[in-house]
Amino acid sequence: MLHIICRLLCWSGLPWFIREVYARRKVTIVNYHNPKPDLFEKHLQYYRGHYTFVNIDQVIGAIKNRTFSQLPIKSLLLVFDDGYIENVDLFPILQRYRVPAVIYVVAGVVNTMRDFWFDRLPHHSEAMRNLKDLPDDERRMKLKNDYNHWDEKEYGRQSALSSDQLKSFVDIGGTVGSHTLFHPLLDHCKPDVGFWECSESRDRLENLVGKPVVHFALPNGNGNEEVLDWVRRSGYHSCRANYPGWVTSKTSPFFLPNFNISDSADIYKAEIQACGLWYIFKRLLKKEKY
Repeated sequence: MLHIICRLLCWSGLPWFIREVYARRKVTIVNYHNPKPDLFEKHLQYYRGHYTFVNIDQVIGAIKNRTFSQLPIKSLLLVFDDGYIENVDLFPILQRYRVPAVIYVVAGVVNTMRDFWFDRLPHHSEAMRNLKDLPDDERRMKLKNDYNHWDEKEYGRQSALSSDQLKSFVDIGGTVGSHTLFHPLLDHCKPDVGFWECSESRDRLENLVGKPVVHFALPNGNGNEEVLDWVRRSGYHSCRANYPGWVTSKTSPFFLPNFNISDSADIYKAEIQACGLWYIFKRLLKKEKY
C-alpha cells in the first residue's frame, strides 16, 4: 500500500512542483545511514537527473560569504551518519557518479571492534525511546546493566569504517565530519562530557585521516544553544541538525536541516522523502514529532 501511495504522489506532480519551483533556489540535504549498494545506486541515478551535486564547503561558504545565489539550481548535498563499515561498498558508486558526500563518523568506534550503542536494541522500540529520554549517565548505566554494553566493549567484529577506509573516501572527493565520540544525545549530557564528546572526536578524526575535520552532525538531532556553543568552541565550521527542511541563504551554518532517506526506500519513496513531501504529510497527520 505504501508503495502505491508513493507512486501516486510522484505521478501527482507535487514532487515536481516542490523541487522545480518552491525549492529550486534552495539546497536539499539528504541523509542516509547504511543503504544497500544496488538500491543506493538507483537513488543516485534519480538525483543525478533532477539535482546538481554540491559539496558541503560550497554550501557553507555560500552562506557565510553571501554568495548563495551563485550555487547551482536544485543543489543537493548527500550525507551519511555514523560511518558504518558497509558504507565502503558505496565508495565506487559515489566515485562513479562524482558525488562529493559527507560521512559524519562516530569517532570512538573507528579502528576498533566496538559497536554502536543504538544498534544493541530495535531502533524504534519503546525501550529505545525510553533510553533516549534518560540523562546521559543513566542511559550509559542502563545499557551496561540491562544490555551488557558499554562504549569501549569489543565485539569481535568491525562495525565502523577504519581510518584507511576513511582516507580512501577523502581521496575520492568525500568529506569526513564528526558525529561525536560515542553518539550520546548531547542535550542530555553534563557540560564536561558533552564538550569532550565534541572536541575529542574532532581531534581523534583529524589524527586518523590527516585532514581538518570542521563539520559536525548532532546525534539524533538533539541540540540546544549550550550544545551549539560546545560545537563552535570545538572549532567546527558547521553543524547539521535533524529536522526536515531546506538550506537557504538565511540558514545558520550551525543548524542545517535535512531530509532523512530510508535506507530501504524504493525510488518512489526516496523521491517523496527528498522533496520534503513525506514530512509534510506526516506533520499534517501528526504522526511524527520533529
